[in-house]
Amino acid sequence: MNINELRQFMNNLEHDNPDSISLKLVVKNNGIYQSYNVVLDANLREEIKELYSENLENRLYDLEQEQYNPNVGQDGYLAVCDLEVANISTVIEELEDEDNNTDDVEDLDLNYVNFYVLTFSQNDNNVYIFRRFNKLKRLRKGFFGVLDGNTFHKLDNTLILGLDNEIDTLVYEDEALIVNRFSLQTIFNMHDYFIERATQALDQVSNSNVISNFDAFRNDCIGDRQAIKRITKIMNTPNRLEDFLEHADRLPEVIQSANLAVTIDGNGSLEYDGTREVRSEILFCMADAYYLSLLLQRIGEDITQ
Repeated sequence: MNINELRQFMNNLEHDNPDSISLKLVVKNNGIYQSYNVVLDANLREEIKELYSENLENRLYDLEQEQYNPNVGQDGYLAVCDLEVANISTVIEELEDEDNNTDDVEDLDLNYVNFYVLTFSQNDNNVYIFRRFNKLKRLRKGFFGVLDGNTFHKLDNTLILGLDNEIDTLVYEDEALIVNRFSLQTIFNMHDYFIERATQALDQVSNSNVISNFDAFRNDCIGDRQAIKRITKIMNTPNRLEDFLEHADRLPEVIQSANLAVTIDGNGSLEYDGTREVRSEILFCMADAYYLSLLLQRIGEDITQ
């Protein structure tokens, strides 16, 4: 993602335009999104623009970018991904669908809000900022209020919400910047995405004879959160799965060199015995995660694969 272009877009945003910034409070229930549209006046739009323009000047956004890895995040890098990941593009479409939007914010119980999304729009270009929603805690006894001159006005603390300048996920020009990896789980349909990608990969493997007892292997992988994340990474790495199937004849050498628990059956297939250890080793083989170090000639495994 081009951060300098993003900064320029935000700085040049014409906040006087009522459509330049919009705010949606979103309730996510079993993967279904309901958006509540909040009206922003001109002064608030200006403050929101300044809030995020200032935030984007932080050196955090100048870090080197790397493609999102579902297995692990690397310190000192910003993760980016296309909008297929976590079905982000589908979620945005649902948030913009009129059938999923309402202006009846007064009927909204803030306890059910999962996140909010700010949309910055200009010249048919959009920036989406997603942020998990943290409702301000009620006072056990007493109440919130504001001073107007020397007059104190009580506020109904069931209707208080706060916006900060923090960003969990930002979408710009068909790319997502993932500032908080956990947000993918809470805001988007990440588990569904993992299941979809893992199923696609396992369908490809099922057409081969590389793994015996394959039905059990498939079912156990789909029920294993770590397994579906690893398979998704394999599926998203160009040619990784195809190369695994093409070079399956080298598996006995890998098993011997890495001293793996998995065995080869009489048909030359990886023998799945239903244990987590063997399941993990098969997945590491699929990911080509076993390596030989150059200096010490040490056999290891790359958990990022």
